[in-house]
Amino acid sequence: MRRRKAKTDKATVPCRVILVRHTTAEGQGRFQGQNDVALSNAGRQELKALVEKCAAHPVQALYSSDLRRTRETVDALAGRFGLKVELCPELREIHFGEWEGLSWKQVVRRHPQLAQLWLERFPTQPIPGAEPFGAFQRRIAAAMRKLVAANQGKCVLLVTHAGVIRCVLGRAMGLPARNVFRLAQDPGAVNIIDYFPGGAMVRGINV
Repeated sequence: MRRRKAKTDKATVPCRVILVRHTTAEGQGRFQGQNDVALSNAGRQELKALVEKCAAHPVQALYSSDLRRTRETVDALAGRFGLKVELCPELREIHFGEWEGLSWKQVVRRHPQLAQLWLERFPTQPIPGAEPFGAFQRRIAAAMRKLVAANQGKCVLLVTHAGVIRCVLGRAMGLPARNVFRLAQDPGAVNIIDYFPGGAMVRGINV
């Protein structure tokens, strides 16, 4: 008698999320936030190596922030995997308000007292005109719950921003919000999280 193959229950198979930071963008190192900057020449040259790195994963769906630097990055990956990209405005970087487009040196020169308070009181110290960090965390958490729920048992790849990835990793690891910026996120960084019912397992950071 032939044995019947056991059916795989998707509810018991993790949703694997490959979190990718876009490659180097124009103005790297500034508080770009939601400024819609393009990839730099260096960033475009980095795409080939990123595609080769991501090709090792059995990606079944592609998601991306809708900002230009992430769209340019994910387009290179879409060609490799032959998949359409779902754009997610809710996975944009945090908005830095009056600091958008500035370097840290410029921030310190223009707003010395506020810069010091921000360092001492992060994440509770507001930046004029900026998205509150707590609201940013809630936005990202809601978007990730939706993405994971729609992809049970699948491997999906998401191209987004350093701040977004740090929040996602921090939540998965139970880190205090103040400590999430201790997680390195180089341009083109790849991170891996498995989401199980009721929990998450971080498999790789900044690889």
